Amino acid sequence: MDSKRALAENLRKNIYDLNMTQATYAKEIGIPITTLQYAISGNGSVSLNTLDKIAQGAGLDPWELIRPPEDK
Repeated sequence: MDSKRALAENLRKNIYDLNMTQATYAKEIGIPITTLQYAISGNGSVSLNTLDKIAQGAGLDPWELIRPPEDK
């Protein structure tokens, strides 16, 4: 599994586990909803700055977001 797909799966799981909508999650972590949707799509890459912002907002280390779920 590549990092983009791992990020997408981990974000979806985190949002689901927190029982939030994507819009609420994006607002809580301080990024535009379009950026979150782009990351969740798994089709594009997010910058390291955005990855750091997502991780900080989610209370995670950046590596936890790109680590494949089966490795956890």
